[in-house]
Amino acid sequence: MHILIVLAHPRPASLNAAVCDALCNGLRETGHTIDLADLNAEGFDPVLRGPELDQLGAGPPGKDVAAYQQRMLQADALAFIFPVWWFGLPAILKGFIDRVFQEGFAFRFTSRGRVRGLLAHKSALVICTAGASSSLYRLFRFSRPLEKTFVEWTLKTCGIRTVRQVIFHDVKNVSAAARARYLKQARRLGREYFGNEISAV
Repeated sequence: MHILIVLAHPRPASLNAAVCDALCNGLRETGHTIDLADLNAEGFDPVLRGPELDQLGAGPPGKDVAAYQQRMLQADALAFIFPVWWFGLPAILKGFIDRVFQEGFAFRFTSRGRVRGLLAHKSALVICTAGASSSLYRLFRFSRPLEKTFVEWTLKTCGIRTVRQVIFHDVKNVSAAARARYLKQARRLGREYFGNEISAV
């Protein structure tokens, strides 16, 4: 399979970048091909400005958006790697969704006002890092906003039925051993997830 990975972290030496490398290693070990969209490194502009908003649905998108849409169309599956900030997406990834997941490309409204997903990707993998511990996430259900807004109301609404979300917790205090476990899990996900979209790690 050909996998488009969208990485949304500003630091090249971050844990997110290391997780991305581990995922890529696992994917290559099983023969998958990769297109890495490192949004910060590529200088993606996340701001949806007035003139672009006025043009939505009235013509083709701008060249930068069209290029990302083409990369998405060439992929069989998607992966997103990012830190959880304020229980949601970093601004650059939210802007990617705002600008690239346009009506007519990622979804359309039916005559009854419902949303029909247009993305035909077989699956998506969402890997996040979080500052809070897994116990706090369970106690206060911190994962629910992201599960609802990104996994269910964005990716699944746009047509991707199989989505797995994995959160690596307590990354500000992560030990070397825990970091190694996270990277091992990311590599294993690369080897296993896209070969069997319903497999668990």
